[in-house]
Amino acid sequence: MKRLLLILLFSSALFAQKLTITTEDGFTLHGWLEKPKNITKDIPLVLFVHQFGADHTSWDAIAKKFNAKGYATLSVDLRGHGLSILQNGKENRVITTEKLSELKTALNQSDKKLVFENIPSDLISWLDLMEEDSSIDTEALYLFGSSLGAASIIPLLNEYEAKALVAISVGGTKSLKEDTDMALSTSMTKELFIVAKNDPLGAKERSLEYTQKSILGTALIISGDGHGTVLLSQVEAYIFTFIDNLK
Repeated sequence: MKRLLLILLFSSALFAQKLTITTEDGFTLHGWLEKPKNITKDIPLVLFVHQFGADHTSWDAIAKKFNAKGYATLSVDLRGHGLSILQNGKENRVITTEKLSELKTALNQSDKKLVFENIPSDLISWLDLMEEDSSIDTEALYLFGSSLGAASIIPLLNEYEAKALVAISVGGTKSLKEDTDMALSTSMTKELFIVAKNDPLGAKERSLEYTQKSILGTALIISGDGHGTVLLSQVEAYIFTFIDNLK
């Protein structure tokens, strides 16, 4: 029995805690919370929000590095993605495509089915859940998003004065424009907009626009034509320097 208990304790240290919430429109959403070892209170929180067609695992590598630095990480599957595909008990998932020329159509069709403008509200519900954990300091909040995820985290600045926001290949969601403009023009959060010089989906222009609209925004333009979290290997060191300089 003692050996079994030790195995269970060891296993729990290896895997993130799986959490679920239910949205007002009936989606069951899934997220994974990982806490750093040997820290029991006032843990800063990093929220990771993935891009269209991906899931929470796209952040795994950098999330582990944040855990090693003493941060808790919450990586979520957005509505219609990963395991978050049930709405009122029925499957409702995004329409995906491997062809870049068809991506905009797939995104628009998925938006009609899933209502992407509700994603910021979903994320607020996740943060409300985190506030119930006495070990986590939600006032030490860091927001990370990629493409659709990046577009969805910016409106959160209307509700939270985050320590930092990192938006990679920020997407354009027309229904969030008003909330996005308000957040950028009023928030004192330091924002980092990362994008490839030859981004194929218009993220370079949006990143520069958002940087100009923001109070404390910085744009980082790198070579290449990659989009989203594929850029992480090129910019990871810069990201940690950006975060460390905020302390």
